[in-house]
Amino acid sequence: MKIRIYIATTNGPVEVQRITREDADVRSVICLNGTAKALPIARSYDAFVKEPTGVIQRSFKHPSFRMDVSASITDGNSWQLGAFMAHALYHEDRLAGPDDGVENVLWLTGEVDRDLNIRPVDHIKEKLLASKNLFETLRSQNIRLFCFIPGGAGLVPDDEFLESLNIDGDLSRLESVLDIKRICNRFDMADPYPEEDDDEDDIDEGETIDLYKPEDGAAEPIKDNRFWRMIMLGVMVLTLLVGIYLQFEDTIIALRSGSLKLGVSELRASVSKGCNEPQVMPLEQDGAAFPSSALDGLCGLEITLNNRGAPAYMWAYAQRIEDGHMLLADRESLLETEPKQGLIGWRMILPKSLKASIDYRLVALASSTPLGDAVNRMLRAQHDQEKPDWEKTKALLVDEKITVISAVHSLEK
Repeated sequence: MKIRIYIATTNGPVEVQRITREDADVRSVICLNGTAKALPIARSYDAFVKEPTGVIQRSFKHPSFRMDVSASITDGNSWQLGAFMAHALYHEDRLAGPDDGVENVLWLTGEVDRDLNIRPVDHIKEKLLASKNLFETLRSQNIRLFCFIPGGAGLVPDDEFLESLNIDGDLSRLESVLDIKRICNRFDMADPYPEEDDDEDDIDEGETIDLYKPEDGAAEPIKDNRFWRMIMLGVMVLTLLVGIYLQFEDTIIALRSGSLKLGVSELRASVSKGCNEPQVMPLEQDGAAFPSSALDGLCGLEITLNNRGAPAYMWAYAQRIEDGHMLLADRESLLETEPKQGLIGWRMILPKSLKASIDYRLVALASSTPLGDAVNRMLRAQHDQEKPDWEKTKALLVDEKITVISAVHSLEK
């Protein structure tokens, strides 16, 4: 199924309508709506495409393209992320045109550097607000929307703002990303910078190789001595230790589970300050659940994860059991570059309009390696499910050697 691309601007979303390959000797150009009118960023687009300044030729092996878009883009570099992903989809014949039916839409903003890292840009909130009508139209048509913005502190709008646009819900998701490959992996696209085969290792069919005759100028063979015996012994010991670790890895994961503790505290309106300075009231976990919380007077919830064992990469999310809607899925903590010990926490602020009861599952993850890719694979697996299958989700995470603990909690009217 094809995918539609929108480049985010402060004047509204700009649809990528078509990409065509041009003669290698002409400049790349970006035009308005199939006409001969080149956009102000046409020279910048040509530099973005062509070597040695650009990345499109390097990734897709052609130096000149024409891109048609639905509206003008006047300046800046934040169009680069949307343009690159449009080229990636075009390369796989998956870029949707204006008349194509689609199930998924990508809305993107960000600058792309030589190594396909995504650099920060300004005015993300303004771009989201300018696309509000598009978001509502896609929702009414039951088309899933993925919004991608650069990762980094202060770039992700707060939950209240996203909630006002119905983003991070059942059909609309926002994700901050650090590089192109994370988006390609999510939509099963080819790696733009694949590792090239080493031609020196290629052997022609039928070629005979004398394994005993040294090449001219080859170094002298290594003679048997104590130094090399010690190295070999060290390698064997290391291999043995790795084998022992792998053999008892499940035990290590189980031990890590015992060192993790989930916590939930109610944030209740105080008599004098209301929700501006709420009272924190911890709940005591009873088995696999926390006691229900009454919505009346509840400002929000404080979720904590306490790691009393070895440092680990940790993350927690809260997902409504009924339909899989994410009540809490903090993207910034998912990008942590160092494992942590001790207590970490998140605040889940409840919208004032919330009136109905909610049953949700709180899930905490811990691993010796970063969790970002595994979480993305988990979300993709849940993508087409009307209701998340917790047992399958848990099994998927456990297969990736991730420690998983969970508890259920209810907010009652």
